[in-house]
Amino acid sequence: MLRRIPLGKMLNLRDLGGYPLPGGGCTVWGRMLRGDNPAGLSPADLQWLLDREITTDIDLRSAGELERCPDQLAAERGFFYHHIPLVGGERLPNLEKDVGRSYFEMLERREAPAQVLRAVAHAPGGVLFHCTAGKDRTGCTAALLLTLAGVSRADILADYQCTELYIQEMVRKIRELRPESAPFMGRSKVEYLEDCLSRLEEAHGSVLEYLRWLGLAEGELEAIRKKLVLEA
Repeated sequence: MLRRIPLGKMLNLRDLGGYPLPGGGCTVWGRMLRGDNPAGLSPADLQWLLDREITTDIDLRSAGELERCPDQLAAERGFFYHHIPLVGGERLPNLEKDVGRSYFEMLERREAPAQVLRAVAHAPGGVLFHCTAGKDRTGCTAALLLTLAGVSRADILADYQCTELYIQEMVRKIRELRPESAPFMGRSKVEYLEDCLSRLEEAHGSVLEYLRWLGLAEGELEAIRKKLVLEA
């Protein structure tokens, strides 16, 4: 099994499978992929996804990002494409200490996170969800899914943290074009996500209660959990 999956020009496509669960078992391999924007996929890459029934593609980017860099899977046969922007194209916070708060505010925009999770719940097979780099919007979505599955906070934070390593090439190119970019651009420090999750818990009691606050039915939450969990 591969944690990071080298498909096309994607730098940060990763599987959420293999994380241990408290009652035994682990999250399922080959069902839930997180990534950067799908691009440069060859026919063999597309077949790799289809062979594993990873046919639902959830694009978390803004309309502007989509216009500049289309999602290749949106135009490919056999895939179900959902464009659900989690933000409207806002810039990163000016201060590093505000990154976690910006994540929290994004997730508090109730409608879009609910749509994303419903798309996961009702997907006919596996799911690939992504933003541009696969770090912020994708990282928060992955954290919600892994929390629902019962994955430990330490593993959730580790899953988030490793993005920084995989997108170094992308960050270098952006800095060449925009040298004025914030010095923390491209970083995925555990403190960012930890702050966000703590704010969710403070506001809602727990991440699970936050998911209920979104309006998700128990059946939808269970459908998501079943996509993620391989029982011992």
